[in-house]
Amino acid sequence: MTQDASEDIKDAVRSWFSNEGVKIESISNPRAEFLYKVKFMRFFFTVVRPNDQNYIQVESQVMISPQHMKKLTAEKMREFQIEALRESFSNGINMGFIQPKPGKKGPQPPGPGFVVSDRIYDDGFSNDRLWQVMRKVHAAVDMTIAVLNDITGMSIMKPPQQPDDTTPSYYT
Repeated sequence: MTQDASEDIKDAVRSWFSNEGVKIESISNPRAEFLYKVKFMRFFFTVVRPNDQNYIQVESQVMISPQHMKKLTAEKMREFQIEALRESFSNGINMGFIQPKPGKKGPQPPGPGFVVSDRIYDDGFSNDRLWQVMRKVHAAVDMTIAVLNDITGMSIMKPPQQPDDTTPSYYT
C-alpha cells in the first residue's frame, strides 16, 4: 500500500471516531505509523497501524481488579481463562492473557489481565467495517468481564437508572 493510501486510512479512522463523538487521542510510537487511544462506549481501545503493515489493529487491554483477584483461586483463574477463550474462539476474536513476571527487567503490566483484539486489512477497510470491529471487540470485552463476574460470584451489573429527562436520546 502506498504512503498516501495509508494516510487516507489514518485520516478516515480519525474522522470516523470524531463523527461518532468519540474522543480520540494520538500517541507517538516509533513502531507505528499511527496509534490512537479512544474510549468507545464503556471501554478504552487502541487503534494502531504498525510500521510497514497493511492493516490496523483494534485492541483493548483490561486488568483484573483487586476485588476479583481476591476471589480467583488458581482453579478459578484457569476456569475463567478457558471459558473466556471459548467465547473468543466462538466469536472469531483474538484473546490473550497478561501476567506480570517477577524478576523480569523492564516495564511490566500492573497485574493480570487480558487483551482482546481484531484487525482490519487495508483492502477491506470501510467505515462500516470499522464499526463492526469496534462493536465486536467491545462485546468480547463485555462478555469476558461477565464471565469473570460469574466465576468469581461478583455481580456488578446494576439495573439501568431511569433518566430524569424522558425525551428520546439520539445516542440510544
